[in-house]
Amino acid sequence: MGTVSRWLAPLFPESGPSGRPRLVVGLGYLAGVAAVALLAMGRQSGVPAWRTLWAEDGSVFYGQAATHPFWHTLVTSYNGYLQLVPRLAGALARLFPVGDAAAVMAWGGALGLGILVAAVFHMSRAHLPSPGARCVLGLSMVLLPVAVVEMLDNFVNLPWWMYFAAFWALLWRPRGWTGRAGAFGLCALAAASEPLVGLLLPLAGARVLALPRRRENSAVWGLMVGLAYQGAIVLTAPPGQGFPASGLASTVPAFFLRVGVGWVAGLRGTDGLLGVSRPLAELLGALVIGAVLAAVAVAGGAVARRFAAAVAVLAPLCFIVPSWLRGAGPIVRAASVGFGGRYAATSMLMVVSALLVGACGAGAVPGRQAGRGHRGGGRHARARRPRTGWVVACCLVLLPAWALDYRDWNGRSAGPTWAAQVAAARAACTTPGHARLARLETDPPGVFVVLPCSVVAGPARG
Repeated sequence: MGTVSRWLAPLFPESGPSGRPRLVVGLGYLAGVAAVALLAMGRQSGVPAWRTLWAEDGSVFYGQAATHPFWHTLVTSYNGYLQLVPRLAGALARLFPVGDAAAVMAWGGALGLGILVAAVFHMSRAHLPSPGARCVLGLSMVLLPVAVVEMLDNFVNLPWWMYFAAFWALLWRPRGWTGRAGAFGLCALAAASEPLVGLLLPLAGARVLALPRRRENSAVWGLMVGLAYQGAIVLTAPPGQGFPASGLASTVPAFFLRVGVGWVAGLRGTDGLLGVSRPLAELLGALVIGAVLAAVAVAGGAVARRFAAAVAVLAPLCFIVPSWLRGAGPIVRAASVGFGGRYAATSMLMVVSALLVGACGAGAVPGRQAGRGHRGGGRHARARRPRTGWVVACCLVLLPAWALDYRDWNGRSAGPTWAAQVAAARAACTTPGHARLARLETDPPGVFVVLPCSVVAGPARG
C-alpha cells in the first residue's frame, strides 16, 4: 500500500497562498461570476433565455414547488433519482411572482455556472499554477461547444456542471477549514443532484490512499454523504419512469467521436466530419485522445503523468456508463453531436484539463517551494513557472470552436415566452366555468407546466 500511496501522491499537490489581498481576490471572483453569467446568456440566439422557462425547470421543479410543501419536494424523486439543487431552485423561484419564474431560473442557472467556474479556477491552482491556464479552463466550461444546445441558463442541467466541479474538488487540497467545508458541500450537493457523480469514486479512493489523514478527505466525505442521501431517496421512492435499454456497443465509439473530436472541432466541425464518414471521425477521435494523453504523460512531470492516467480512466467511464444506464445510445449516435451533449461535457472538460496540466508542466522551470504541505508528497513539491507559449498554444487550439459555436439556435430560441403564457393563463383562469388549474407551455415546445389558478393570479413583473 505504501508504494501505491507514493505513486498516487503527486496527483494531489498542495498549492501555496495566492499572495494577493483577500478583498482583491474576492472582487475578482465576483467579477468572474458575473462575466461567465453574461457569456452564458449571450450564447442563445432568438428569444433571450431569461424570457423562457426550460423543460423540467418548469414542468417538474417549479410546477411541483408551486403545488407541494417545500420539504416534500426535497424527498421527491424524478426519473428514479433525486435532483436536489434544481429542487432548491424551484423553491426559490416560487418566492417570486409567477411572471418572474423564467428570469429567476435562467439567471440563477447562469450565475450557478459562474460560481462553479470560479470554484474550478480556485481549486485547480496547484495543478495549473498559471492564471492564464486557469482562465482557459474556465472559458472552456462556459464556451463548451455542446453546451449551447441544452446545458446553459437552466437548473435542470446544472448538476452536469457540478459533476465536473466535483472532479476538481476531489483533486484539490484546501489549506484551511473553509476550503474543506466548501469541498464537502460541493461534492455533497453534486452527488445529491446527480447520482452519476458516484462514478468519481475511483478518484475518491485514490485520494484516501494517497492522503489517509481524515482532514484531507472532506471532499470524499461530502461525496459519500450526497450518495447516501441519493440512495435513501431512490430506495424509498415509488417506481418512476424507467430509461430505455441501450447497448454498450453504441456508446464506446460515440465516446471517441463526441469526446475525442468534439472538444476541439466543436459542433459544426464534428457534424461536418460525421457527414464525411462516421468510422473515420471515430478513429480520428481515438487518435486525438490517445495523442493528447500520451503527450501530457511524456512532456509533463509527475503531476501531469498521474493526471493523464486519471483522465484515461475517468473520461471514458464518465461518458460510457451514463450513456448506457440512461439509455442514451440512440441520442449519442444521432446525426448531430449537439443532442445529448450533457453526456459528453464532463469527459470533454477532463481532456481539456489534462491538456492544460500538461502545458503547465511542459517547458516549466522549477520555482520556489510551494509551501510546507502535508505528508503524502506535498512537502517537497515545488511550484512550476510554466512558459506562457504552451498555454497560449492550448488557447489557440480551442479558440476556433469557441468562436464558431459561441452563439446558436436551440430549443428555446423560438419561444413561447413565459410572459405570454402567464398572460394567457390569467385570462383563461378568469373565464367563468374554467377549471382551477392552468396549463402553460414552456420550452422546448410541447412541454407544459400545470399551475393552480391561485398561483397564476398572483402579481407579475417582467
